[in-house]
Amino acid sequence: MKGFLRWVFIILLLGVIGYSYRDISTRDFNLAWRNFRNIFFPVVPCAEPIPYKLGTFDEKFKISQKYFLEALQEAENVWEKSYNKNLFLYTPESNSNILKVNLIYDYRQEATSKLSALGIVVKDTQASYDSLKTKFEALKKQYFNTEKAFNIAVADFDAQKKAYEEAIQYWNAKGGAPQKEYNLLQQERTILENKARELQNTQNNLKNMVDEINSMVVVLNRMATNLNINVEKYNTIGASRGESFEEGVYHRDANGENIDIYEFSNKTKLVRVLAHELGHALGIEHVEDSKAMMYRLNEGNTMQLTESDLNALRAICEPKK
Repeated sequence: MKGFLRWVFIILLLGVIGYSYRDISTRDFNLAWRNFRNIFFPVVPCAEPIPYKLGTFDEKFKISQKYFLEALQEAENVWEKSYNKNLFLYTPESNSNILKVNLIYDYRQEATSKLSALGIVVKDTQASYDSLKTKFEALKKQYFNTEKAFNIAVADFDAQKKAYEEAIQYWNAKGGAPQKEYNLLQQERTILENKARELQNTQNNLKNMVDEINSMVVVLNRMATNLNINVEKYNTIGASRGESFEEGVYHRDANGENIDIYEFSNKTKLVRVLAHELGHALGIEHVEDSKAMMYRLNEGNTMQLTESDLNALRAICEPKK
């Protein structure tokens, strides 16, 4: 009797779902059916492709959506061609609560872009870390020396400006300065204006140095973590930055599934970080093979899965009974 009532409930629920989705696309209906069926009849992993769509897309990365979607397609192919199975499905018009892939610009990409613009190429290697650390220490020393000289110059400027203003007040109280004194005051004014421009240029240079130093700090802290280098955390100058440095992250909560992409230096790195997070969406954890797509660092430059990746995928898609 209980079994009969259960089927009656399911049939009625199907009728409600069918009526509710009578005016939407077949694709959305299929997604709704997939979600409903998984509640009552959980499917075998990888039996159906995981639907996804583009979520947040920050244009500050200065790439087109077409470029990003091409990288996503390449990331899909990394898994699907190696396993010879359709594992993901791009569903841009879906209104269902499916996996969203987000491109989010913050201090991570800003730091990477800044160093790239300066011609500094960063890799997650000890040699790259040592090279960047040397540049960082030299620039930081230059900054503090420049800042010290700047502060002295500002103090001298303020004193000179004060003397000039007092002289102006003195002669104004006298009804005006003699021609000789007036000429001297005009010369002093020109000197002060030139010094003010020099100080402004130095201040702008200091600001640029701070931006460069802080970008190095962000990347050095990330590299130290990734390379397991036991050093104290580098500190920024006059800025507060986030504590973590992840190129991308897959997360699932009450609001659904998301892949957030924060940083990449070129298209190869973008494809690899997307492929890595798609692996997590499949349910794959990190593997210990440093050449693998699912290694915790985005170190490789190829688009091929290793045997470690494939074994992890098989464990998800072909569970032992």
